[in-house]
Amino acid sequence: MSAHAASPVSARLSFSDIEGWQTDDQSAALIAFRGSCARILKLSPSAPLDTKGGDPVYGRAGDWQPACEAAANVAPGVGNARGFFQHWFAPVRLSGGPGLFTGYYEPEMKGSLTRAGVYQTPVLAPPPDFRMVEGGGSFPNRAAIEDGALDTEKLALLWLESPIDAFFLHVQGSGRVKLESGETVRLSFAAKTGHPYTSIGKLLVEKGEMTLDEVSMQTIRAWAEAHPEEGRALMRRNESYIFFRVLRDVDPAMGPPGAEGVNLTPGRSLAVDRSHHPLGVLLFLTTEHPTVDGQGRVPVRRLMVAQDTGSAIKGRQRGDIFFGSGTEAGEIAGRMKAEGELIALVPKSIAR
Repeated sequence: MSAHAASPVSARLSFSDIEGWQTDDQSAALIAFRGSCARILKLSPSAPLDTKGGDPVYGRAGDWQPACEAAANVAPGVGNARGFFQHWFAPVRLSGGPGLFTGYYEPEMKGSLTRAGVYQTPVLAPPPDFRMVEGGGSFPNRAAIEDGALDTEKLALLWLESPIDAFFLHVQGSGRVKLESGETVRLSFAAKTGHPYTSIGKLLVEKGEMTLDEVSMQTIRAWAEAHPEEGRALMRRNESYIFFRVLRDVDPAMGPPGAEGVNLTPGRSLAVDRSHHPLGVLLFLTTEHPTVDGQGRVPVRRLMVAQDTGSAIKGRQRGDIFFGSGTEAGEIAGRMKAEGELIALVPKSIAR
């Protein structure tokens, strides 16, 4: 492979080359970026932005820290935010496009702190001294855990009303649970077993239950509810299993913490492949998302911040948009599957 073909960057751009740059509300992106900057400013200037790596085009923490310091002092307003990004950053077109963009959200469920009545599906904390091994090693997979390989009674944080809710909680990585007491708590990702993730939608296509174009969270859930025994067997074929932690005093205006440890911002936080994009970097996304009723499409021309990751997110031009919490966000996220492109914004001092 030639050096040019291996490069993550195909061309340096100007902001006038980016369709939608002048109409985007970059002040919303600036709020999300400040959250990432709080982490970046704590790093040594020579440190990588992300322990998982990332393409060399993004540089190191010290290349971003002057912009992060300046971000705290930007006056309110779209024009000021846009001017900040244009002053400190340069856009570069990335290779590998166009790519696939999907969505995720924070589901809301019913649950109980004790096992009783309809609340029979546990959400587990990681076992003491648990350490993930890539590939899962000898640690029990999903089916084994559901069959009692771990001490469920000791590890259960709470119990959910629906095993299908529990499965989609694992897919989304976080959720809000309304307890019988009336309190709402947040379940946040704590760890995963390391076993490979298997797409249930892909398995349903292979079984001939639906076509690839028909696959969405809504159609998968409907199929599982209509075929409870087959659905349980199919879900167990996804060997990956997620452990959680409980967060109390939930602020309904804030999203759950992502992989960066920063609360996610609906419509501005993007889950990425960290081997290409370090957490905290800026990416301008061009794609479209479905309307709430699934009947229309809404253009997306928006500056995003890489603040999360996911097992199914692989590739430089691949992303998962966080749409927020609750039913409407779920209707959009569950149907989101569109072609699109990411353009990186990198500090001018290292832009090539």
